[in-house]
Amino acid sequence: MKLVLVSNYLSHYSRTISEAFIRIYGGDFRFIAQTPFNQKRISSGFHDMNSLPFVLRAYESPEAMSEADRMIDEADCVIIAGLPVSVVSRRLKGGKITFMQSERFFKGPLWKDAVRFVKYSRYSGGRSQARSPQSKFYLLCAGAFANWDYHTCGLFDGKAYRWGYFTELKRHDIFPEKERASLIWTGRFMEEKHPELAVIVAKNLREMGLDFRMRMIGAGAIHGKISEMVSSLELSDKVELMGSLPTAQVRAEMEKSEIFLFTSDRWEGWGVVLNEAMNSGCACVAGGKIGSVPYLVKDGVNGLVFRDMDADDLTEKVAGLLRQPGRISLLGRNAYETVAGEWSPKTAAERFVRLSEALDRTAGPVSLWEDGPGSIAPVI
Repeated sequence: MKLVLVSNYLSHYSRTISEAFIRIYGGDFRFIAQTPFNQKRISSGFHDMNSLPFVLRAYESPEAMSEADRMIDEADCVIIAGLPVSVVSRRLKGGKITFMQSERFFKGPLWKDAVRFVKYSRYSGGRSQARSPQSKFYLLCAGAFANWDYHTCGLFDGKAYRWGYFTELKRHDIFPEKERASLIWTGRFMEEKHPELAVIVAKNLREMGLDFRMRMIGAGAIHGKISEMVSSLELSDKVELMGSLPTAQVRAEMEKSEIFLFTSDRWEGWGVVLNEAMNSGCACVAGGKIGSVPYLVKDGVNGLVFRDMDADDLTEKVAGLLRQPGRISLLGRNAYETVAGEWSPKTAAERFVRLSEALDRTAGPVSLWEDGPGSIAPVI
């Protein structure tokens, strides 16, 4: 079976699943990049991954674009990470399996959601096929709320499967040694990621008389605002703003931190930082409206879920962990096992092969697993 994955460019998390596919398909897998690698990432120290040998750079020439079209038309199975175009109809007329990989698109504010509703409910090149139970056009939900958005538009009913982003997996023969009562927050400093919630938690924990240290890593538009907040609350002895760090150093900081705070709102379609924190053995406390959270986190088993944007609930859960060090360790180890097992790139790729082969034999729906990548996605 020949598999093609089409996206804008090869990112670090599309690389991991692509390499897992290569271990299964070998030369029968290709990644088609539609745009040059993100220049901001290159300026931040990332390697241009579009240069890897399994990538066809369709944007480079008309000949490359024609070759990409040929590969897409001839492949047994195609994953399109983006809005479907006319190529979908061409494939489906031939009865060939096609998946669309997508995050949620209703992210607010309301007027933008209304525009997106019209756009997604009336797009060309696959609308009728997305509605048809008999077609071989399926949705890979890169986040737990994607299926609700498409369901609202009347698309992919009964044809949606759990999926996600899969970061590089670090195996730990010896579990990382953690610094006692250490908290970490990392991400871009922007309104939608709500770093201020982490600062509020720090204030509350200090008022409770709990011992802790918090690291905050990243940069962005509201970094200055957060810095002023830390200063005005006299938290400089508790909260360290570390600025932007190389990816490897961020992972090193995670590996020595006990508790990871994930505070984004519903704007966060997935949030690969959660994969990385779980892989680092952190006890993760995450907001319930983040796309990856309902898929990756089982509340009380391998992490904790707090009510969306509720600083008091977040504080209560973090304080409870600080008072129970043994529970921190248990949640962290279970988190590691989740992303090293069921949600690893290897497992996802192997499941995708079984799922696509099963769907090739029937119009679906196909239920092979109760949970994890490739299982039927609920409407939530």
